[in-house]
Parts: sequence; C-alpha cells; structure tokens
Amino acid sequence: MFKINDGESIETMFSRFQTLVIGLHILKKSYSYVDHVNKILRILSAKWRFKVTAIEEARYLNTHSI
Repeated sequence: MFKINDGESIETMFSRFQTLVIGLHILKKSYSYVDHVNKILRILSAKWRFKVTAIEEARYLNTHSI
C-alpha cells in the first residue's frame, strides 16, 4: 500500500507516486487522472484532512490538478 511516510514532505511523496505511475504506464497499466487525484487525497496524513474534505465536497475532481 502506498502511503505518506512520517516526516515526509509532500514533494517527496509526490515524486514517489509519479515514479509508480510511470512504472505502471510502462507496464501498459494506466489509471484515469481522477483515480490519481483520489489516491493522493486518500494517502495524505490527518493534518491535511480538512483540505481533503473541502476538495472532495467540491466534487470537481475532474478539474483539480495534482
């Protein structure tokens, strides 16, 4: 399971996430942009929860950039 590590910055986590996405693409397995956004939102730590909730309630996940 992919998760953000204790003390890890968002930039570092996102870099690891992008590496996995690229690896999956090479293996001809791809997911939609919405799937990527949802995965990022699920793995953020509790300190980000209020922002995640606001984004999810806006229901504009198709237009949000990672």
